[in-house]
Amino acid sequence: MGDRTADIVDVRAATVAMLRRPLDWRVRAVETVVIDAASTCVRRRSLQVAPLRPLLDEFLPADGDYTHALLPMFVAPFPRGPLLDFDVEGPGGSASLLPRSEIATREVAFVEDLLRECGIGLADDVRSVLIAALGYSGPWLHDEIAGPNEFLREGLPFEPDNETLNRWRDDSARCGSVLLQRVGTVERTAPEAPWLVLPELFANGFLESADHASAALSSYAVLLEHLSDRAGTEGVGSVAEECLEVLADYACSYDLMAVMKVPLDEPFVVKTSERRNVRVDPKRNSGHQDLVIADARTNHVTIRVDDPNVRLVSADAYAVDSVDYAIGPLVSRRNDQYVAFYSHDPDRDYRIRIEFRLGLLRRLESVSVLAAVLVCSLTYALWNSDDLDVRTLALLGGPAALAASVLVGREQSTLGSRLRLRSTSILAGSLVGLVLSVFALYALRIS
Repeated sequence: MGDRTADIVDVRAATVAMLRRPLDWRVRAVETVVIDAASTCVRRRSLQVAPLRPLLDEFLPADGDYTHALLPMFVAPFPRGPLLDFDVEGPGGSASLLPRSEIATREVAFVEDLLRECGIGLADDVRSVLIAALGYSGPWLHDEIAGPNEFLREGLPFEPDNETLNRWRDDSARCGSVLLQRVGTVERTAPEAPWLVLPELFANGFLESADHASAALSSYAVLLEHLSDRAGTEGVGSVAEECLEVLADYACSYDLMAVMKVPLDEPFVVKTSERRNVRVDPKRNSGHQDLVIADARTNHVTIRVDDPNVRLVSADAYAVDSVDYAIGPLVSRRNDQYVAFYSHDPDRDYRIRIEFRLGLLRRLESVSVLAAVLVCSLTYALWNSDDLDVRTLALLGGPAALAASVLVGREQSTLGSRLRLRSTSILAGSLVGLVLSVFALYALRIS
């Protein structure tokens, strides 16, 4: 019997079921962060998936026995922003990404399913605001956007008065006061500041007037405040608290989804790779990466350096935006080239921050230091010697060749070059001092 594939790409309820019960099918996530450059790193992830028939059987057409399904697979949480050097591969090869707007629509369907369990309905206007907010890909609230007045006056088809702008700002502040308690970042985007999506909603015809926009924002703020009150009364673990945590998480990230053909009765693996920005502090040679370690039954994370001349001095897991160690990740192996973490505790943190510090191999670093000490010593000897001739000056200038050979040595990566900056700067300064001293003393000698 040949393969039969059920097309359930348009069955959004199937996506909601997968988002609501992720640990039923997400068996193991293995992520490797390869620090191979001074400003970026490569992140590779593989997700081991259990057979999906028990979860998807109710969504399959009833006209036959299907062996495979074509569906949007929730791959992993990704930070908002553009994807760089991204690739995703399912069991049958390359997969195609869902548009951000469609991902946002399915995320809102997931949120609406949680709200129904709380006995709360979602008004059409609020649904439109949520879809636009979760699919928002514009700039975050930082220096690029000074405030709502200038942003909205440029983006709206009419000129809102100051009273309307103040009302929109106040309603957005109410939303932010609820979600910012749970968002792990100081930057703000559309779910906490929904006035950012008003130009898009007017352009798409979802909003018709300033009063309509005011009513939609006010309803969204009321919904969040009601959920916050419910969460405070019902406590941690309630559906209302889960709903707020989901919205806060979607403020910083989104559930990347890719359409792929998958088997229904066999386990399979989904692989992704991308390049993300990383900032290495030039003073401490340190950096960090945020990771998710609770989107599968077990999560494995490895931090690795790809340059043989660079060593991983330390790598530790912290809670996001905190100096406390993260709950859950355990170090399973550690050496100069990589650190591996393993997490399986049901109560582990969902997101963590890996702080790492890099350094050159000690033998490489010592060469620059020793060469700088030698050059500085010879420079000192030159200026404190009373018996100098031209030949001596020429011979004492020879150590410049050693220093120059260290300086022009080619690094295997921009990362190694960045880490050598301090030691090579010292060596370069001592070399310049020696060369200038030789020329100065030579000029004095022949004059």
